[in-house]
Parts: sequence; structure tokens; C-alpha cells
Amino acid sequence: MTEEKLSQREGGPATKRVKAGSRGIPQRKIEYKQDAGYRFNEPAVKESQEDVEFYPVHFLRTHSKNNDPADVQTQIWQCLFEPNVEQPQHMTDVVATCGGSSVCFINVDDGEVILKYNRNAKTASGVENLYALTWSTLSLDEFGLKRMNILAAAGARSTVLLIHPDAGVCYQMFRTVPNKAAAVVCSLLFYPKKATWLFCGHEDGQIQLWDVGIPSLPSYETTPVHLMTIPPVARDVFNLAYSHSQDLLIGGCDGGLHAWKIDMQKIENNERLERTEFILPEVDGNGPVLDSVCMVRDDLLAAKCALHGQIYIFSLAETLKLRTESKATNVFETVVSGDMMLKLRWSDTDNYYMNMGVDTVSCILVCGDDKGTLWVYDLVKYVTGSVSSPITGGSPVAPVEPVALLDWPELEDAEVEKARKLRLDTYDIVVDKCAVSPNGRHIVAVTSNNMVCIWKRGKEEDENEQSPS
Repeated sequence: MTEEKLSQREGGPATKRVKAGSRGIPQRKIEYKQDAGYRFNEPAVKESQEDVEFYPVHFLRTHSKNNDPADVQTQIWQCLFEPNVEQPQHMTDVVATCGGSSVCFINVDDGEVILKYNRNAKTASGVENLYALTWSTLSLDEFGLKRMNILAAAGARSTVLLIHPDAGVCYQMFRTVPNKAAAVVCSLLFYPKKATWLFCGHEDGQIQLWDVGIPSLPSYETTPVHLMTIPPVARDVFNLAYSHSQDLLIGGCDGGLHAWKIDMQKIENNERLERTEFILPEVDGNGPVLDSVCMVRDDLLAAKCALHGQIYIFSLAETLKLRTESKATNVFETVVSGDMMLKLRWSDTDNYYMNMGVDTVSCILVCGDDKGTLWVYDLVKYVTGSVSSPITGGSPVAPVEPVALLDWPELEDAEVEKARKLRLDTYDIVVDKCAVSPNGRHIVAVTSNNMVCIWKRGKEEDENEQSPS
């Protein structure tokens, strides 16, 4: 596969830092108010009349180290569909993936790698694996008539990259912790109400907020500014999610599920944000290692705890009604009991870090396991209330079974055989992350053995074995 490197240019210096928990000194004016063009109109749930069936169409080895076509060791960590510039709250058929030192942009319809960015040895210090990515749509004028999508990716050495895929340029690089080589960014999320504000979750539990600015075209000049640091309350911030209706930043951490109420005035004044801890059940003595969270709908959070063998779904609004204030100022906690949850039966694996994906319109949720299998759940009837459950005010129900288990297909892998390497399925195939395309038409899964796997909805017409591209 041809490698296509995006042009790269170093950005301006990172803003001057002060001690953790404080703000940097802004090098440009920051407006602490939501974007004029911000609107949130959650698309209605749509139940498909098609059976929930998928078949494999493209298995791509796109993140190979040194272009090795038989590389089966590079882990791909994240995949996320691109937002539609013309239709907010909708997605395109382009998915971004990151792993190793590269980011790829792939059209799921035909499996074409539209663009690839690779950090080469001249710009990367040692091995700088990329673990996280997130999209944002920036308005280039005050009326929001001209917009552009950018992608942020980050990982080892706390390096954050800003990419404009349409122009094929990585226009900015900066480090969130410049004085600590071992610092790692685990998760990223742009704040929907302020498209240039980027939350960065770190391995040590801190969450930093940066304003990355709007690049001045065609030079792409911009200087990221550090706005605040949310101090650690747990270890690794594995995932970040956001609820518009509650204005909550939600962090799935090694040590608990926490949410912060976003208050721009407090951010401007460098005051601590109000925090709520959601206390989840323990299973067989296994505590809350939240290795995956995502929003099924704006009020419905899906959370997965390592070693629990289940996925929990519950209403934020209902659980927040029960919260109580703790001894610390501006800190609350709420117990999410079993009778408030819809539970999904999942793998009993003892492996960690397998990330869910969901389409919020079709309410198809997918999570892979450590055998290369995708567990597919159709939640639409539970979300709409046509099947009673706790998430719509009903009584507890038995754990929901997946509607489909998509097993790892038999692959013809000429490159691996040519290199005399062991077959892909010799060792565990850990599905690190799944993403579901608009209306549940495609599922994308990325794996620990350097594969981007694209499944299409419907029945397989051609029974020939799929081969890696």
C-alpha cells in the first residue's frame, strides 16, 4: 500500500506554563463564551427494518512500521468517523484511525486510504505512539458559513498533532507536558460548545484544557494556549465523553467514573469545576477500572468496567437526581444501582482496554474482545421504550444478549506467509476500538495486530475469503 505523508510544519511555542491547576499566560485573547454558531439538535432515533447482519469487506494493514507489509505488531488504538461539515450532528463515511506513529483517513465504502500522516524520525523523538484522536468543525467566519474539519491526535511524550485532512497538512504540534518525557496523553475531546477548546486526558489522571485557536489560512498560523488543568482524582483517563444537556465532561478512569460541570466563568477565573463521581457496582471484588465510556444518546451513558463481563447503560439525568454532596467542596457522588441500569452481557475476558463504539441514531453499539470477535447490540427498542427497561423508567431486565457475534474471518495473508511470520490468529487478537458509521451501515474495528477491519451491513454476497490490502 502506498504511504502518503502529510506535509508537516512545526507550530509556534507552547504557552508559558505555571504550576498544575493554574492557567498559562495567554498569548492571544481568549473568549470565555460559547461559539455563536453552537446548536445541538439531537437527531431522532431511527429503527432500521433490516436485520442486524454484517459481513467483512476490507481488512487493511495501514499503520505498518517502516512500510513493512507483514507488520503484525503495531497496535492501532482508535478509530472515529469524521463529522459532516454541512450537517452538524451527522457523520461522513470517512474514518480516522491512529496507531504506531501514523494517522490514516479511510473511506469505508471502498476501503481507500485517502490520506496518511506519518511522524518520521526527523520530527519524532524515539517511539511516539499515538493513542487518541478527536474531530472538531471550526467556523472560519463569524456567521459559520465557512467551516473546516480538523483532527487532533496525541499519545506518547504528550505530543498533540493538529491535522487539516482536506488540505493534507499537519499544521501544528505541541506538548502538553514539555518538561516530562514520559508523559502520555490517553484521551482527547473537543468541547462542542467551543470548537477550539481541547480536553486532554493524561496517564497520571490530570485533564488539561487547551485553546488550539483557528488557523489563519493559508499560513495556518496559530498558537495553542493552555487554559486550565483539572487535577487528578484517579489514575489514567482512558476515555472522555460529553453530554450536551448536562454540560458534563465525563471521564472513564482507572479508579472511577467522574464528571465535571463545564463552567466557562470558573475556567476564566481559574476556579475548580464541580465534580460528580458515579459509583458503579463491584463484580467479584473487581473495582471501577473504566476502560471505555461512550454516549448512546445525549442522556444515556454506556460504561464498561474491566473484568466485569458487562456493559452498563444508564440515564445521567436520573442518576444525578440522587447525588449527594461529599465532604470536599464542589464534589458530589451518586450511586448507580443495578436497578437503574440496562446491562449488556459481554466477554468474561481478563484483558483490558477494549473500547466500545456506537451510532446514536440506529442505537447500534459494538465492542470487540480479545479473540477478534465483535459483540453487536441493537438497543433501539430499549432506547425508545418499546421494550421496557430501567433506562426508560421500567423495571430491571435480564442482561441483554448481543444480536450478533462477528467472528474473526479466515484471511489469506500472502505478505505474512512470504515473510515467514506466524499467522495473525496465532496469538490473541485484541480489538482495541470499534466505531459505527451513520445509521449503522458499517462497523470499523482496529486491532492489536495492525488491522483496520471494515464490516458492512447486510448478507455477504461473495463468499470468497477476504484478503488484507
